[in-house]
Amino acid sequence: MNYSELNQMSIEELRTLNSMVIDVIKSKKAMAGYEMKQSLYVGANVKVNHPKLAGKQCRVEKINRTKCVIKVLNSYGSYNVPLSMVELVK
Repeated sequence: MNYSELNQMSIEELRTLNSMVIDVIKSKKAMAGYEMKQSLYVGANVKVNHPKLAGKQCRVEKINRTKCVIKVLNSYGSYNVPLSMVELVK
């Protein structure tokens, strides 16, 4: 679908399309989080896809329903991070 096709659609059609796109994005994020949750375990070394924690080594402290608590190694503090932002380090 290109810009000219979108431009010809009515506002109601665009709202319907927008809601469908948002639903697909939410379901894909939920599925990615679920898959990550299945592979995570307490004590796993992970990296977080966020500028604040870029290049820092982290360890999983607790796994919740949609987020996990990570502790930054060689530093203070822990963070509550969405599962979709966590990557397992092997």
